Parts: sequence; C-alpha cells; structure tokens
Amino acid sequence: MNLKTTYLYLPLIFLLFIALGCKTEAEQTNKKNATTPMITQTSAVEKRAEVQPRMKPFALTFNDLIEKGRLNKLPTLTQKETATYFVEAIDENFTEEYKYHLVDEIVRATNGKMLLIAREYDNENTVWLCLYDKNHKILNAKEVYYDNAEGNYQVEANLKNDTLTLFMEDVSEGKYTEKYTFEKDFKIKQLKN
Repeated sequence: MNLKTTYLYLPLIFLLFIALGCKTEAEQTNKKNATTPMITQTSAVEKRAEVQPRMKPFALTFNDLIEKGRLNKLPTLTQKETATYFVEAIDENFTEEYKYHLVDEIVRATNGKMLLIAREYDNENTVWLCLYDKNHKILNAKEVYYDNAEGNYQVEANLKNDTLTLFMEDVSEGKYTEKYTFEKDFKIKQLKN
C-alpha cells in the first residue's frame, strides 16, 4: 500500500471508529439504568403484614403415649430445664419423684412459643400445652392429656388446623368433647358447643 492510499483510508477508518463508538441517547440511558441499582420506596400499604406461623398438629392418645411407650422414651428434663420451663408453676402436684419431658414444640413466633410438657408417673400421666412469652415466661398451661390407673377420668387431644379438640371421659359425666381455638397472641379460647 502506498503512502497516498494510507492517507486516504486513515480518515475513513477514524470515522468508522467514531461511528461504532457513538451511541444514541436512549442506548446510553438504558446502559446507565442497567448498571445503576434501582431504589424504590415502599408505602405502608404495600408492606406485607407479618404472617402468623402455623401450629404443628398433634394427637395425644393413650395408645400412642403409654401403650406404645412414646412418653417413657423421651429424655427426662434436667433440674435446669425443669426450672426453665416453669414446671413447678404448671404442675400443682410437682414433686421430685415425677419424671418430666418436653414432648414437642408446637409453634415458635416472635411474641412467644408453645410447648407440650409431660409428667410421667407409674399410675398417672399428664401433658400440658404451655404458652410462653418472648422472654420465656409462662403465660398459661392447658391440660391436654391425662390418664390414671383407676380409669375414672381420661383426656386425649388432637390439634389440627389450629383447632384443639379435647376428648374426655369421666365416670360420672360420660364421654364429651371440648373445642378450642387460638387468638393472635396464641391465647386459648374455648369454642361454644
């Protein structure tokens, strides 16, 4: 290639680079928006309400807990755990000869939790559904299972779809059921029959 031709093509190559390097204003704006993170503001209406956690379903029956030996297979609470779960406040007949167990955690939320705490003894067993606040203080306890050797009173429970059903049998009153629901703070509320 001679010098004359080089001088002729050099400006054309320069113009070609400029044309390829230039972008329209719309292309530059799109590129800038693609690399710059979008900051959006959310109004109070758009914020989602905190969803209350679902309660873990359970069934407490004599067959499952006692005959199949589920209760006595659970670890026994230590003295420290007994104090942590306020067992003395839950069980009005508290004594060192009883064995206490954590059966299950039913729900955990920001404002508290619910646990099943059991008392095992040779001829009498009880399970309570216990509500604790966010600081782990006991708020209330509901007896949801009971059996004794005499067989004159028995309670079994079923929690399904956040409805607690107690199946009770009393020698003098016969068989009957009670149903409960739970308020937003998990406090128990009896449903009318």
